[in-house]
Amino acid sequence: MAEKLSPWCKRAKIEMIRKDISVNDLAEQLGNNRSYLSSVLNGRVVSMPIRKRISDLLNISDSDE
Repeated sequence: MAEKLSPWCKRAKIEMIRKDISVNDLAEQLGNNRSYLSSVLNGRVVSMPIRKRISDLLNISDSDE
């Protein structure tokens, strides 16, 4: 069974849908690789600096609460 997404992952994905931003768009805006950002958004990779940059861009909290 797949692991559940963290609250931050869920918030980030919801906000991307609200703002109509794809992972490719996010990768372009942040200057990162699409597959790496996808791994962060899906909780497979934990990188607090990238998570902070994504949070700032989407205007969401970077905490898991």
